[in-house]
Amino acid sequence: MASVAMTSPLAPVVAAVEGLRRRHPALTCVVFPGLVITPTAQWSNGTNPQAAAVLLVAGWTRARRVPLLIPGETFVNRAGQLGVRTARVAVLADDPAAGTPGVVVAEDRDELLALVARHTDAPGAELARHVRHVTALLESQSRATCPVGV
Repeated sequence: MASVAMTSPLAPVVAAVEGLRRRHPALTCVVFPGLVITPTAQWSNGTNPQAAAVLLVAGWTRARRVPLLIPGETFVNRAGQLGVRTARVAVLADDPAAGTPGVVVAEDRDELLALVARHTDAPGAELARHVRHVTALLESQSRATCPVGV
């Protein structure tokens, strides 16, 4: 498994997913630990829409960064886990990583989401359905574990 340098613009996204993995292992099992991989025979080109949704939701809610799942750089292993060969992220203009290599800058949230949709080979409706599912699951579990007013 390749590792993401702590200075990589992708590092906060990976940290968010790994933190989420401790609380929601069934949700995050579709993302390969560490995310960045060196493709071997066990990997094939492709995208897992559920994993893409986990990365999008975790990346945005925890780090305000979202990975760009570029076809040809995104792989799925035999277990259905998603990994990327090249770590690229989309950020808003005020992000400290804006302007660094591997970072695409969006003017606003709508443009950022459009970048994500353009760079993934998952059908937009399917990805949106998974994003709603992941978001609802996290929101419902958050309310269950942290009562309002605490």
